[in-house]
Amino acid sequence: MTTAKVTDTGGRADTRTLLLDTAIAVIAEHGLRGLTHRALQEAAGLKHGSVTYYFKTWDLLILAVVDRMVEIEKDRSGPVVHDLVRSLAVRSQGQEAEPDYDRIAALLQQWWTASRDLLLARFELDLAGARQPAVREAMARCGAEFRRAAELVALAAGSPDPELDAQVLVKLIDGLMLDFIIRPPQDLRHLSLGLRHAVEAIRHDHAP
Repeated sequence: MTTAKVTDTGGRADTRTLLLDTAIAVIAEHGLRGLTHRALQEAAGLKHGSVTYYFKTWDLLILAVVDRMVEIEKDRSGPVVHDLVRSLAVRSQGQEAEPDYDRIAALLQQWWTASRDLLLARFELDLAGARQPAVREAMARCGAEFRRAAELVALAAGSPDPELDAQVLVKLIDGLMLDFIIRPPQDLRHLSLGLRHAVEAIRHDHAP
């Protein structure tokens, strides 16, 4: 099994982070049912009882996994959100140049390629949330983080209702992301065109 990359903390891998990154890789490879304390400690190469020391129950482990996913993706999504918001803000100041959607799509491709295991794990957890309230609540927190980023994009695009437009934008991006993950290789033009349609729809729907 390929384990997730571990954060470097001063030259030594933090055990808790190692477990969470490995948990993401286990979910991506085997699904949520494959994530047990025993399977996780074996995949992480740790001694018996290591997982229980940090996460007494499976539910606590899942909550921590979701928080770790948000932490990683906030860092990786930053360049995409910044680039898009900056481009839209410049245009709102009277400059009619369109955002460089090809460049932003390339950033999306880099982000999603680097995050393939994490995104697979996210989709697994989203599906599990349809049946398990605890997982659903955790994933709702995860989704809220991305909606906040999408609200910045909606505001920069001139939306008078950024909360609503952010929810729609996230759903459209989620569709592109799912297609990217399950149907590789993905044509970069699909990402560029999809992103353009999603963002420009906000501007046109609310044009004076």
